[in-house]
Amino acid sequence: MNGHSSRRKFLGQCAGLVAGGLGAGGLVDACHALPVDPAPIRAYRRGGMLYRRLGHTDLFISALSFGSHTNPTYRVATDYGSMLNDEGQARRDRHIAKALDQGVNMVDVYENAGQWQPMARMVKPKREKVLISICRQTDQLVSQHIDAAARLFGHVDLYRIYLGDGPRVDDSILEQWDAIRRARKTGKVRAIGVAVHLESMMLSALDELEGLDYIMFPYNFIHARADYSQFLPRAIEKGVGLIAIKPLAAGSIAKLDPRARPGSQPEDSRILLYKKANRPVLPAVVKKLTENLDRMPNESLCQAAMRFVYSRPFIATAMPGMFQEHELDENYAAILRHLELSRNENDALNAARRLSGAWGSTWLPRHYRWLDHCWRTS
Repeated sequence: MNGHSSRRKFLGQCAGLVAGGLGAGGLVDACHALPVDPAPIRAYRRGGMLYRRLGHTDLFISALSFGSHTNPTYRVATDYGSMLNDEGQARRDRHIAKALDQGVNMVDVYENAGQWQPMARMVKPKREKVLISICRQTDQLVSQHIDAAARLFGHVDLYRIYLGDGPRVDDSILEQWDAIRRARKTGKVRAIGVAVHLESMMLSALDELEGLDYIMFPYNFIHARADYSQFLPRAIEKGVGLIAIKPLAAGSIAKLDPRARPGSQPEDSRILLYKKANRPVLPAVVKKLTENLDRMPNESLCQAAMRFVYSRPFIATAMPGMFQEHELDENYAAILRHLELSRNENDALNAARRLSGAWGSTWLPRHYRWLDHCWRTS
């Protein structure tokens, strides 16, 4: 979203949807019943990793994917966006290599983050085992963007466009979509989809975009309003694959955990909920969360949060950004155990949700506060 005007319009649309669609009750329980009873996605396990089919495609994606966002600590500005310095790129390459060893098979790659070339070098010896996911991040024509990516990677496994904050698909989007469909027909792209932040646009995409394979949308235990929307039943009925982005609210869920490991941080490290000046504000709420987490000595809040997403039968994969090796390890460990939420996990998630609500939207980085406006369930 660009510009204050479009952001205000976007948040206004979100507020209207929340007022009209969620109702006063909000989310009562992290294990709440779903509005639909979807048939299980075809899935299998290999080693510790779980793989699920993406919609009607022939792609099976690991339940944990590697997100595109890069660590801001190591970013260097460029004419086209940013890139990582040598130390940051080495760290990211090491984390992705470990993820691939753990069974992660999909990596989202942003060109304007300087990640196309490093990723192409990394996956060249194992290209047939790695799914490359790409989203257009520049003003380049879709057809030219796909051609450039296909030349570098051989082909693109998942290609998407971001639909913006309008109320519905327009002629410009339809023109881009026609180019994407042609690229799939010629074999340059295997699966085509969209990233969407607003339910009205999701519904429009389901109706207007012929051959839609998947949708990426925000989803986590706090921002789970999709469970109460028209969107989920329609997408499931059409067999459209669903990919959860922001499963840890851009890393901010780690900051709700008073036991979070050093180094765990949201994408904006200025979010410091437990700094000295803030500690006295909500002692009872923090105490309740701490008590619930203490009943889970071998698990973090983020692991329970990831298991919430993994447990949803309609989600093919969750795609968090991961800046620290222990974040990757925790997200992977959440798959190794049972997927269903235990009572202790459910209690901890409910306590964390109450804490985030008590803080207001300041628990999120400023540029992600639309998550609370549009998708918060309580």
